[in-house]
Amino acid sequence: MMAKKTDILVKCTRCRHQCMESRWRFKAIKSGGEISASQLVCPKCGCKTYYDMRLQVAWCWASGLIETGDKAPANDPDGTGPIVFAQGPKSELQVVLGALSRHGQGASAGKLLVPGVPEASNQHKAADALIAWTKWCMKGNGRKGRYGVEFFRLGV
Repeated sequence: MMAKKTDILVKCTRCRHQCMESRWRFKAIKSGGEISASQLVCPKCGCKTYYDMRLQVAWCWASGLIETGDKAPANDPDGTGPIVFAQGPKSELQVVLGALSRHGQGASAGKLLVPGVPEASNQHKAADALIAWTKWCMKGNGRKGRYGVEFFRLGV
């Protein structure tokens, strides 16, 4: 049974060759001397794994909870909604956010939070904490270690 190819941008984990997944070729897998299946391999080096390079965005809610996805949810009719603060390749965005944000404890275990926002006494202090954190995160924009993840300027 052949795996289905999709047209997403991928990068080989070994040689870093970047192309569409549809350009990766199928290679037969032998089991007991017989061909049992096939898998996708890099067209340059034959590696079997890749990074998903589709562009995603990161946003946070008033509670400080950080989420990622292809696009942010729409604002509610009353004007409340998420604040988009970063974008980057899917494979790298979660890694960079995990390094720069606060990890939830207790009821929010396993979730990423904007430092200072959950503890803020009012929404103005929470917004100030978010602006200060994104300003700090923006210092790394364009650096090699960010792998294409970019933070946006918020506020004035």
